[in-house]
Amino acid sequence: MPTKRSALIVLFLLLAACSPRAVERETLDTPRAPVPLADTASGARCDVPAEVFVAEDIRMYCAMPGDVQAFLARESACQHFAGEEAYDEDRARELAYAIHESCDDRARLFNQLLHRHADNCLVHTELMLLGTRNELILDADSRALPNPCPRGM
Repeated sequence: MPTKRSALIVLFLLLAACSPRAVERETLDTPRAPVPLADTASGARCDVPAEVFVAEDIRMYCAMPGDVQAFLARESACQHFAGEEAYDEDRARELAYAIHESCDDRARLFNQLLHRHADNCLVHTELMLLGTRNELILDADSRALPNPCPRGM
C-alpha cells in the first residue's frame, strides 16, 4: 500500500508541475544560460545559446559565421514560439509578440545570408538544409546562385 501512495503523490506532483499555472511563471523574457558545446576547429570554446535546441542546428552552430549563428538563434526561437499553445489571452499576446520579433522577415534574412556566403560551401550546404527543414522559401535570385561546393559534394 505505501508504494501505491508514493506513486500517487509523485503523479500529482508531476501534474502540478505541468499545469498552466506552473508554466505561467516562465516568461518569454527569461534569459537562459548558453549551453557549452565542443571546442571549435580553432581551439576556442563555443557556447550554443539555449534558444538553439534542434540537434541539427546545435551541430552546425559553432562552425558558422556570426551572422549565421544569429539567424540560427532567431530561427530556433521562431520555430519554438510558433509551436507554443496560447492557453489564455496574456499568453496569446506574449506569443504574438515573440513570433513577430523572431519570425518576421525570416525568408528575406535567409536569402540575404545565402547571397552573403555564396562562395562558402559549408555555409551554403547548412543553410540549404535549414531552409528545407524549416520551409524557408528561396527567392529567384537565390535559386540562380551557383552551388559553391565542388562537384560530388
